[in-house]
Amino acid sequence: MTDSSDLFYPNRFARLLIQAMQTELGAYSTESLLKNAGLPSDLPPDDLERVYPFTRLSAINHGLFDMYGDQGARGLAQTVGRAWFTPGLATLGAFAAFTDPAFMALPGQTRADVGLKVLAEIFSRLSDQDGHIEASPHGHRWIVEHSPFIFENVEAPVCYLLAGLAASCLSAATGGDAFYITEVECRASGAPHCIFAIGQAGRARDSL
Repeated sequence: MTDSSDLFYPNRFARLLIQAMQTELGAYSTESLLKNAGLPSDLPPDDLERVYPFTRLSAINHGLFDMYGDQGARGLAQTVGRAWFTPGLATLGAFAAFTDPAFMALPGQTRADVGLKVLAEIFSRLSDQDGHIEASPHGHRWIVEHSPFIFENVEAPVCYLLAGLAASCLSAATGGDAFYITEVECRASGAPHCIFAIGQAGRARDSL
């Protein structure tokens, strides 16, 4: 497993993640989780300086699994991931264009494709979480080369925060469509990359 001690998120990404945890888990539970993980309870600054360590993000995710157990953590992490995007990251840069009438007039397939591309590109450009989108026979795959949420001694995928994030991003891009996001490979369990398979679950507007 690659050493993540020199990899970072921008402060704002981490700040919005912790705020999403406060919303979904409650302020007390979030503070307890951070304390048990040995992390400060203060929010990171609201800026894009790339200094929030992946090691802290890993500890946050590990804390979810320690506090809620494997099954509970998976569901909660996806819920927090969705709240991390909306209303948090949804206002950032190109994500904000998803609400533009000209964008919403595009075909559903185009909006989904653009949404995924924007998701991968923003994280690759502003953080050390490099990744890209690949087409597959059954949809798309988001290949994340350096997930900040991996931790050791696990046999199954653990990056459910990113799965929830991707689902919320795609829903915003398509005007409310639902998507299945499944992490099919994870670096935490020995794979070279974290890979998320993306398929559509339902349509709120036009067909993809």
